[in-house]
Amino acid sequence: MKSPTAPFERSAHRLEFLDSIRGLAALAVLFSHVRNSIFVWPGNCVHWNKYPLINIAFDGPAAVAMFFVLSGFVLARPYVSGTAPPMNLPIFYTRRFIRIYFPWFCAFAFSLAFRCLVFRDYGTSPPQDPRLWHVPVVLKDVLLQCIYQLHGRAQLLPQDWSLGVELIGSALIPLLVMLAVRPLHAMWLSALALVSVVCVPQNVDFAGGGSYYVAFIIGVLIARHQATLVAWLKSLALSWRVLILAAGLALYGVARLFDHLGYNGMHLGRTRWLLMSIGAGVIMLTTLSSRRLASFLTIKPIVWIGKISYSVYLLQFVVLFCLLPPAMVMFNKLGFGPSPWMFLFCLVIAFAATVVLATVFYKIVELPSIALGHFVSAKLKKKTSTVAVPIEKKSSVGTTSL
Repeated sequence: MKSPTAPFERSAHRLEFLDSIRGLAALAVLFSHVRNSIFVWPGNCVHWNKYPLINIAFDGPAAVAMFFVLSGFVLARPYVSGTAPPMNLPIFYTRRFIRIYFPWFCAFAFSLAFRCLVFRDYGTSPPQDPRLWHVPVVLKDVLLQCIYQLHGRAQLLPQDWSLGVELIGSALIPLLVMLAVRPLHAMWLSALALVSVVCVPQNVDFAGGGSYYVAFIIGVLIARHQATLVAWLKSLALSWRVLILAAGLALYGVARLFDHLGYNGMHLGRTRWLLMSIGAGVIMLTTLSSRRLASFLTIKPIVWIGKISYSVYLLQFVVLFCLLPPAMVMFNKLGFGPSPWMFLFCLVIAFAATVVLATVFYKIVELPSIALGHFVSAKLKKKTSTVAVPIEKKSSVGTTSL
């Protein structure tokens, strides 16, 4: 039987539709910031985006949980499936650092320039949110942001807290891969997850602590058992698969449910992140086992959003703070005030402008940074011996036809 994987992969090792999931998650972060970070919207303008399923499009924290699960899966998959050569640690870490940090630094410099030269306060209706980009820029804050050690109102890229977590999670991948291919791997990875949840402190601004790293472990476990889990899901009746997807969506959107119920305490941060990460893993698994979902996620516009998703994630606040307020001033002069339709119009403007800017940034910054990573890796490969993570090839985790 011909493998149904072919339309969905550009190579034997890459699942294109997973990039599309990442792109949709990046849009959810963008929409959540339009909702919560630019203007103080009256409740009647935005109440409708709290309904089930619709709220997922505005759930930034859940989208970040999806990023972490996807990273764990994508980074570990070639090694736990035995389709890649042994992991060269210097090359792995160098390429990951270049891939994350270089585009971030360019976006940070770009945001700093716009904050100093373009951004200003406007008298808009609804009024601008005074929390972000309204703090004077000082050198100490700039330097702290360069190492992801500043959180709060002075951040120029408030969303980049997740990149510090991403770098640490990436640093853990060789350890997670080593544990994943050993006997009793589930026990070892579960113990590591428990230790991370109990021992890693919560961040004062983004409560989650070690639950962030459990998301990477979930991604690695899915990669390790991809063949078995996908085969099991495909053996189920459609009604059961729909029910499992619905359960994943419910867990993925659990943060908003907690908000509706009034459970906002910091002590619940870890629980919320754990449930969102599990939900993200279930959604990803159901996509891996469904040709319909995979086909939808290979529609060209969605694939392109996936390609530029990192640029969308990095550049959104330049658009939101430097384009939306003056646009709102213009609309106010035309007699338009805060309304659900104005909120939707802001979403459209933010989406269109961010995608255009991210497309340019992807071509002039991201692609060269990827090429730089390959160039540096080639140089390192010549100069270093292979520092390998032991990989035990097992037929049960071989390359899977989805």
